[in-house]
Amino acid sequence: MVDQSVPSYFQYWGKADPKYPGEPKWHPLVYHSLDVAAVGSVLFAPVKPLCNRLATQLKVAPAWLQRWVTFCLSLHDIGKFSTAFQGLVPNLSPVLVPSNPRMPYAERHDTLGFFLWQDVLSSQWLENGGFNFDPLHPELERLLRNIDPWMEIATGHHGVPPKRMPIRRQNFFALEDEEAASHFREAVAAMFLGDFDSSVLTDKALKNRLKPSSWMLAGAFVLADWLGSGRRPESYCQTEVSLEEYWQRHALPHAEQVIANANLSHSTVAPFAGTSCLFPFIKALTPLQEWAEKRQLGNSNQLFILEDVTGAGKTEAALVLAHRLMASGLAEGMYVALPTMATSNAMYARLAKAYRQLFGAHARPSLVLAHGARHLSEGFRSSVGLPEAAPANQSYSEDEEPIEAYCSAWLADSRKKALLAEVGVGTLD
Repeated sequence: MVDQSVPSYFQYWGKADPKYPGEPKWHPLVYHSLDVAAVGSVLFAPVKPLCNRLATQLKVAPAWLQRWVTFCLSLHDIGKFSTAFQGLVPNLSPVLVPSNPRMPYAERHDTLGFFLWQDVLSSQWLENGGFNFDPLHPELERLLRNIDPWMEIATGHHGVPPKRMPIRRQNFFALEDEEAASHFREAVAAMFLGDFDSSVLTDKALKNRLKPSSWMLAGAFVLADWLGSGRRPESYCQTEVSLEEYWQRHALPHAEQVIANANLSHSTVAPFAGTSCLFPFIKALTPLQEWAEKRQLGNSNQLFILEDVTGAGKTEAALVLAHRLMASGLAEGMYVALPTMATSNAMYARLAKAYRQLFGAHARPSLVLAHGARHLSEGFRSSVGLPEAAPANQSYSEDEEPIEAYCSAWLADSRKKALLAEVGVGTLD
């Protein structure tokens, strides 16, 4: 029997482990939503390079962007406010909404979430005078239209945009589901958007600037969802506390911890001190290597094409240029792309002996081999502690130290994350 004194948005699970020893474990949807929003809030702290870079591209204040991203991420899983989705794991608890066999889960929750936003939540905000606008204010409708791309990114947090298609929402959402989602939207708006300058969102130019930045923003949202979803079942919070208390006492500390564990901080780049410091075996520079060491660098994006005979030291010259770019603040890492997996494996072995020289003495930079058969590479398996027959996505003990090249477990457990490494080696595709 559902307790009517409990806010309706507490009656939905967001994460569940029905096979947990003893009784099933589940994490309320609203708490999971705040877990992910908290990770986004920390990732987009105004002092972080990610926030400053995107804020510059969008021409908004970093603090404004942090608050807006936090709000959007709090609604990333609104598609789970669906009786159809809740029926995926029925009978978890009598305090949760019951499943309905006449509502099969035939569309993913990302598509359901964006549809719910456009068809219900956005129009309700319009009718109720969202952002303290008068419902008849001429800018309100434009404002809500300009929010749609942000919500498309937030709800499309599984790597692909949600479908844009007509849906008969009664097949997925009961009226009570829509009310719960609406109440949660009102609650998080009150938490994160008090005295918020919503007029920025009425600017059509911002909507246009968002287009070229949308992929970077989408990637950051996916990252926030990956990290925010990392709670183990024993840490699920089934005790009802207010959203504000959960945010302060649980979501934010959890976000700080998982981001620290993910080792996302940039390693300090070592000053460029000459080719011989990178490659002590080089006693005399070839003309190409000498050119790479002395060539004047520009102060923006630049392309170098190196062509020379076999044995001219093209690889070393390219790495010298890359290090000089990094040391000048024009790059933060590198990816070496080769035509085949075999040549990638060979380059990985070469870089493993030299890449640490690109970074400071106390840095622990990540080196990742990024191709489909990397788990067959003995060098890569040893660097991340994978057993000989391990599949590419197998995790390993958090306290296991690397052998040849430091590579965090978080980066190593999936090719989706490989390009987040500071040094990557893989194939051209």
